[in-house]
Amino acid sequence: MQLYNYSLKVKNKLLLSNVNIKFESGVINHLLGKNGVGKSCFAKSILGVFPYKGEIKTNAKSIVAIGSYTNLPLDLLGQDILDLTRRLYKKETVDYLFNLLNIGDIPLNNRLKNLSDGQKQKLKLLYFLSKEPELIILDEFTNALDKKTSMDIYKFLNTFLKQGNITSINITHNLSDLEYMEGNYYLIEDQNIISGLSKEEIINYYIKGE
Repeated sequence: MQLYNYSLKVKNKLLLSNVNIKFESGVINHLLGKNGVGKSCFAKSILGVFPYKGEIKTNAKSIVAIGSYTNLPLDLLGQDILDLTRRLYKKETVDYLFNLLNIGDIPLNNRLKNLSDGQKQKLKLLYFLSKEPELIILDEFTNALDKKTSMDIYKFLNTFLKQGNITSINITHNLSDLEYMEGNYYLIEDQNIISGLSKEEIINYYIKGE
């Protein structure tokens, strides 16, 4: 995905100005920045929620955005989500994700509201990724997850998101994301998106402001 002369203004606040940058496929693209710089608004512009100037060039026919909150109906059983996913999408894709996410370890006879945050997130990943999207945006996805569940999901994402046909953008404040998921590192600052940073450089900036 490439941005050409991309600018974004939301509620009369200019967030990004004349940005030209590329996000690679087959690698996890981490996007960091201080609160209020426009990370989530940028994601929403890709989805068509906010208008922008310039061009976003992508070959992706399908785009999904997954946040930290659970946007599946909480009164549904886990089994309901699995059954719906199997009705809508390819069997081989659903089975692949089912095994990779260890969905069989989740008590699917329970309602979503009674499952842990990590179990809900795994079911959400199963549902949305079975669609086989080419562009995936994770927005603070690992927030509120316990350490064990986070490690399980890091392992899954490291396998799934590094397929060559997938472009992924991981919007995060969680430095554990950087520690356990190698990738490219981008920083929103001064109405621009800066690329070419090392993991150490972006962590130093984020912790020390350097």
